[in-house]
Amino acid sequence: MNPLDGVKNYQVYYGHPTAAILKDMQNYDLVIIEPLHYTKAQVEQIKARGTKVLGYISVMEVATWNTGLMSKLQSGDFFTRNGQRVHYSEWDSYLTNIASPHFQGLLLTEIQNQVVAKGIDGVFMDTVGDIDNEHLNNPTVLKQQRDGLVNFLKQARARYGDIAMVQNWGFDTLETSTAPYVDGIMWESFNADTIKSDAWSQNMIKKLQAVDAKHSVKTLTISTRLSADSHKLAKDSGFIHFHEADAYVNWNAGLVTRTQDTAPAPVAVAPTTKPAETTTTKPAETTTTKPAETTTTKPAETTTTKPATTTATKPAATTTTKPVTETATKPVTKPVSTPKADASTDKPTESKQKEKADWKQEKKDKKEKKKAKKHAKKHAKKHAGKHSSSNDHHAAKGNMCGKVKHKTAGFLNFFKF
Repeated sequence: MNPLDGVKNYQVYYGHPTAAILKDMQNYDLVIIEPLHYTKAQVEQIKARGTKVLGYISVMEVATWNTGLMSKLQSGDFFTRNGQRVHYSEWDSYLTNIASPHFQGLLLTEIQNQVVAKGIDGVFMDTVGDIDNEHLNNPTVLKQQRDGLVNFLKQARARYGDIAMVQNWGFDTLETSTAPYVDGIMWESFNADTIKSDAWSQNMIKKLQAVDAKHSVKTLTISTRLSADSHKLAKDSGFIHFHEADAYVNWNAGLVTRTQDTAPAPVAVAPTTKPAETTTTKPAETTTTKPAETTTTKPAETTTTKPATTTATKPAATTTTKPVTETATKPVTKPVSTPKADASTDKPTESKQKEKADWKQEKKDKKEKKKAKKHAKKHAKKHAGKHSSSNDHHAAKGNMCGKVKHKTAGFLNFFKF
């Protein structure tokens, strides 16, 4: 049974959660998050009404901001070409060598610590499309990387059982190698105006439908234009769709409402002798109270106090493409959530010390907020750049990633997330 069975809607969000966001996430069948920003308790809250959760990891790239992972990489974990590591300066990330047993082990540990230990249902594997995009013109390396990815997936299955596994892009790799081991694939930039008029896209829709029929692999699509038309096209194709216009750094609140919990409570039938008593009392109580609370309270984008502070810190850095070999890189610091300042408990100066602590905290929050906004802009810029080239993907015709050095390479790559 595919863990994505029954999923009709989803949303991707890589920012920090707020209380309002956590509550709104419960309305979705599936959410994809950056697990570094969540505690186990928060994940449990999201799942309280049956929402499935996938945690982001980057498989074929490592971003320099991810200092924890970068510090553990060995030279053979990087893919090198002509003795040089493949670096994507725009995203500040490095192409990895998934054929490296050591790197596979690091990814398995990431899944254990950030996904399994937090009760997250599965992993969203970004940058898988780099395999096709970078190595299609080198059959030997292409097979090596695909075999490495399959070995990694087999190990993940052996260790973690039936966790959900969804890859981003890599359509050729899915068809030739990974279909028996994954539950889903994501197709970004699924915009109706492009898809409807593109022969390659129409052919790919049929291929993905065939893969689903044979291996039960669901297709998740994302559009950035023509929300209604794109959604209809995806639904008609049997795909699960989400319209994204904010580069995954803003939570789109109130888009989905679960009817099962919002049905009106049964009203008692009053005796015929006193119709006036029961005509409007109870119904009036339950008319619009709850919907008003959860409809569009606090879209993730609004500047909330703390959570919003670190809105787009990460996955973005993990996306891009280019070929393989080995070497090592320099780690970079990753934004950390702001610690709370403790107020003093001294009697005479308690209020003054509290004011001072609050002032310091406020100053610190502003600084962190400014830093988070900077990361969010960088993250959004990355995705905007990749999506902007999607109009040209039809140039690949029947070969999804046949343009390794084509300007549409960005379209085939996934976002950071």
